[in-house]
Amino acid sequence: MISPKDKFPLRTDFVRFRSRAQRFVTPHTTYFILHTSRESRLAVVVPKKVSKLATTRNYLKRLTYDAIWPLLANKCVDCVIVYKPILFKKSLTTTKELDRELSQAAGNL
Repeated sequence: MISPKDKFPLRTDFVRFRSRAQRFVTPHTTYFILHTSRESRLAVVVPKKVSKLATTRNYLKRLTYDAIWPLLANKCVDCVIVYKPILFKKSLTTTKELDRELSQAAGNL
């Protein structure tokens, strides 16, 4: 899991960040990426429309952090990943599909 100092502060900086960041869209997520001079930070947003269950939303966040953070840790990049409001269920097929998509997207960062 990612440490709190490496998380992007969404409530305070997101509006300004989003206006300056590059946008990269995949079938299930949208990436906002901004190259900076400080250490990398990452945030994952999973809306309630994706799943009403907090356990499923937290599962998607953990899956995303585990897949993306090792690739971004040393790149001096701020990254916010927002899931699109598509209904997900916690299953092996969902995990494999998202893992494949996240690794492809991380290769393009």
